[in-house]
Amino acid sequence: MSIIPPGPIALVAVGEKETDVLAVGMFNVFSFRPPIVGIAVTASRYSYKLLDESPDFSINIPGRDLIDKVKCCGSKSGKSVDKFKECGLTAVPGKRIRSPSVGECLMNIECKKLEYFEKGDHIWFLGQIAHAEVATDYDHSRVLLHRDGEFWGISEGLRTD
Repeated sequence: MSIIPPGPIALVAVGEKETDVLAVGMFNVFSFRPPIVGIAVTASRYSYKLLDESPDFSINIPGRDLIDKVKCCGSKSGKSVDKFKECGLTAVPGKRIRSPSVGECLMNIECKKLEYFEKGDHIWFLGQIAHAEVATDYDHSRVLLHRDGEFWGISEGLRTD
């Protein structure tokens, strides 16, 4: 899969009483109308249990400045540590969901879980977007990309005409 170009990495926050934040490299848009997005995790991850039990989750798009915090979330288990505290992230209460968002991210997408299904070695969780917020200084060039353990950034946009 290393020939596939990098894509955005997401910090997914889930849970109400028991929360977790995980780094997810498999994030995709499934529909524009209605707006449906999805993330994929393996069943062996601690956060799978929370995603399975929760009616919602948030997908948070980090900037390049959060690379160390993303790596922290991807290297620790929420089973043994509070990753929000351990990784220096702020859990912001959801506006339309019970799960928190990540305050430091460029974009926060609140999702109501629609369904989940297994495909190969991952379980896809699909959610309909209930609310989204974007940083006032958002710029595509600040988004953190990831592929096969490497992090990337966008260098420039190309003409479309």
